[in-house]
Amino acid sequence: MKLFFVTLLIAGGLSSLIIWLDILMGTNPNGIVWKALNPFRVMEPAEYIIVFLFSLFFIFKSLASYIKKKRQSQTPSN
Repeated sequence: MKLFFVTLLIAGGLSSLIIWLDILMGTNPNGIVWKALNPFRVMEPAEYIIVFLFSLFFIFKSLASYIKKKRQSQTPSN
């Protein structure tokens, strides 16, 4: 339960920091909250590629770990 509240506290603090910095920079107030809630809206194509590659890396590492664990459990132990 503590972990959940700490995560919410950090997420709320960082979101409010992003909104506060956008206000200080003079960004149009209509899109500040939407930009903070949907960061993919302001990404460039190169950033999309990096997010995609990180996602693929995570998926492949998870699959490799799962396959390795499954193979170890199938080998008979003496």
